[in-house]
Amino acid sequence: MLKIFLVAMIFLLPMPAQAYGIFWYDMSLDIPMWKKVVIFPLANSSDKNNWLISRDENSLLYWENKHLMERFEKKIKNMHTVRLAPGIKEKDEILVDKFSVLLNPYPTEKSRGTAVFEQTGADMYLLPRFKQNRVQVDISPRAEFNVQLSSWTEISGSQNNDGTYDKKTWTEHHVIPETKVYLHIMELEFEGYDTEANKVLLFTDARREYGVDEQHQFRNITKYLRKDFGELKSGKHKDKDKAGRINVGFKNINLPPDVGNDEYSLKGAYFGMKFEAMDKLKDVSVITDATSDKDLNYYVTGNVDVWKLISKWNLPHVTTTSELISTETTKWKDNKGKEHKMYTRKYKDKIVDHYAYWSFTWNVSATFYLVNAKTGQVVVAESANEFDDKPMDAYRKILRNFYGKVNEYFKK
Repeated sequence: MLKIFLVAMIFLLPMPAQAYGIFWYDMSLDIPMWKKVVIFPLANSSDKNNWLISRDENSLLYWENKHLMERFEKKIKNMHTVRLAPGIKEKDEILVDKFSVLLNPYPTEKSRGTAVFEQTGADMYLLPRFKQNRVQVDISPRAEFNVQLSSWTEISGSQNNDGTYDKKTWTEHHVIPETKVYLHIMELEFEGYDTEANKVLLFTDARREYGVDEQHQFRNITKYLRKDFGELKSGKHKDKDKAGRINVGFKNINLPPDVGNDEYSLKGAYFGMKFEAMDKLKDVSVITDATSDKDLNYYVTGNVDVWKLISKWNLPHVTTTSELISTETTKWKDNKGKEHKMYTRKYKDKIVDHYAYWSFTWNVSATFYLVNAKTGQVVVAESANEFDDKPMDAYRKILRNFYGKVNEYFKK
């Protein structure tokens, strides 16, 4: 039986290394120069004009609206934020009261954008929404196991008898009872608009986890929104426009119909293709503007064949962990009279229950091409099938490998 060290939350899995949400912004705009953003209260995607507002400072909803505001206010440089949920005062005025007209239902986004600009003079506004926020209850079935256990004694610091002694092994019948398990699911989406009601930014991310609460999930998702928006404001997404270098542009990317019809995934995939090029390609001018009048030497295009979430129901199982039962310390002296300590530690295996649970993995399969813009010849191609906790992590891994090959091609 596999031995592991006991951890507090048996359902928690390691955080992914990249953990990208799906992010897009209009790269033709100079958003890094914008100075003021209005942050609307949370809403549900199914009822976009029903703002989720609480004036109770001890409520979770109050905290969520406040935490989202603080992500921007404390972490984003050179950006003034205006919060429309209760709690922030400006010159002793509660902003949600001062700008309450902005929370009215507007017939069009254009009319909302006009009102935002007239009331606040902001450059953009952000609409945060819950696409999902629920707890799924499943039943972990009763399960029986015959588990091999051991006990033993370890001696250290003795004169000459260090080692493991008195090891005993036996089999124990163990039952995991039928138990309810709680899967916490949260999916947030954010839409950013300029004051002409042009959509300028999209972000969405989801969490499906056991052993966590709503606050934990909200904090994690908004952390990555802040990270992406902070990189945008810092100018990290600016074109790598280097005179005299090779010009590389982009053509359309094809996605499966169910994904291609989702605005977040479609725009996020296209943005990821551009961003990874800017980040990975060396000695190259990356032309992200499709309307640019610069002559392209090459362009990148591609096909995404698979972009799907795979869910798996895992049955209950057990592992064992070594538990320290007792420690005895004995003093002894060597032939020079120096005192030492001998430790006698007794251990026993302990059974650890693991209830049934859902696991989730994103599978992305794609092919990318570098095409000579003058001849139409494909000069570099990369096909790969990746699995990861998030679709963008799997997708961007394929892109990074592809752009690595592109760099090798340009070296030659």
